[in-house]
Amino acid sequence: MTKGNIIILGAGYGGIRVAQQLSKLLKNRQDFKIILVNKDYYHTLMTQLYEPAVGTKACSDVVIPLSEILEGSNISLVKGTVSLINLKARSIVINDTSEIPFQYLVIALGSMPEYFGIEGLKENSMSLSSFDHACDINNRINEILLKHKGNGEKPLNFVVGGGGLTGVEFTGELASYLEEKRQEYNLSKDQYKIIIIEAANQLLPGMSEETANYAKETLEKLGVEVIISDLISRVVPGSLHLKSGRDIEFSLLIWAGGIRGSSVLAQSGIKTDNRGRLLVNDYLQYVDDPTIYAVGDSALVKDPETGNPVLPTAQAAMQAGKKVAQNIYADITGEDVKVYKPSLILLCISVGRGRGLGESKKFRIKGMTAALLKKMIPLKYYFALGGLKLLGRRGIK
Repeated sequence: MTKGNIIILGAGYGGIRVAQQLSKLLKNRQDFKIILVNKDYYHTLMTQLYEPAVGTKACSDVVIPLSEILEGSNISLVKGTVSLINLKARSIVINDTSEIPFQYLVIALGSMPEYFGIEGLKENSMSLSSFDHACDINNRINEILLKHKGNGEKPLNFVVGGGGLTGVEFTGELASYLEEKRQEYNLSKDQYKIIIIEAANQLLPGMSEETANYAKETLEKLGVEVIISDLISRVVPGSLHLKSGRDIEFSLLIWAGGIRGSSVLAQSGIKTDNRGRLLVNDYLQYVDDPTIYAVGDSALVKDPETGNPVLPTAQAAMQAGKKVAQNIYADITGEDVKVYKPSLILLCISVGRGRGLGESKKFRIKGMTAALLKKMIPLKYYFALGGLKLLGRRGIK
């Protein structure tokens, strides 16, 4: 039998989980080859990007070489950018040149910022959507602070558009960081302001009202101005206009207000929703081809019990990745594929230094306890990725 290629596009939380689970399930099968395609030689801890973006961690602390993760596995790594998914030929085009055929395909290409057609937003903001962008944001914050230190006449305004998980964590971390650095940069409290803007009627849409209120109160205690039920309608250099009529000047605008699927999907003629996310069924299969799967931000995944879109979290992506691996293996062995049922075990987020919140279907935690749990989650993840060996290399940073 010709060896069948199982190609996984993207080494994010979902893609890595698919690859590792399939590696275990197919360890005794020589008729299938697992190929992981990624544009970089490293895996990025996207849920921790807010820390190097602010400057409380080094950029190198949030990336793990894929060689460390894939060590000892039967997974082949191909470094390259996906140019096209050729559905007719059942192949992937890499870097516009090489072409790799597939028997099964898993799309885990992540996402890109969604600007919703807001005039001037893309050109005048920065997004926390990749490792490189986090480093760029940190450089920009340092430039702003150093310039202010030399000439501190004009107040600094740091504005975050979007009050979801990314926006809240970045805002809280920035507020804590600036409070700690006020003396170093000659910053009095009336010389800078942090504002977060969310279009929904609460922060953290999709989470409970209790959790959202705690996040709002915590940020306000840190001196952050929280604006809800309002949205950015236009941006020009150094200033934005809200739908309510208010104009806000900014030294830095971070956009965390939405994501869309990779542009490769629509360009390849794949069916997507209006935000570029692959349309999948309850088994996480592409609606037009049961041998093509999608996980993470690449897919519009709905909870089969509620019909609501699943929150785009690392936890959800990893759960989906495990189910996709199991379903591919089931199809190979002639068994029935199973429905993906998301389970919110515990979603923890940071809201400034030493402050956090956590939520599951059964309980909620907040304060220092949640903050400590948030710090422990990466350790559990390192162990899941590479056992004690990887955990020992990474440690607590």
